[in-house]
Amino acid sequence: MPSVVDEYLRAAHARGFREVRLIHGRGIGVQRAIVQSLLRDHPLVAGFADAPEDRGGRGATVVRLR
Repeated sequence: MPSVVDEYLRAAHARGFREVRLIHGRGIGVQRAIVQSLLRDHPLVAGFADAPEDRGGRGATVVRLR
């Protein structure tokens, strides 16, 4: 079963986006860890990092697409 993250990345890539921001919230970091573990081996992901503070900080992840 494809994940929401996978579906979103594939749709963004198909539309020509080179960067997207995934908002997972701050909390205690559980969702952040899950999202970033999916990104680590995703074939469309060139890289990712916590968003800058003005774009969500640790509550969001910025993803560079291939």
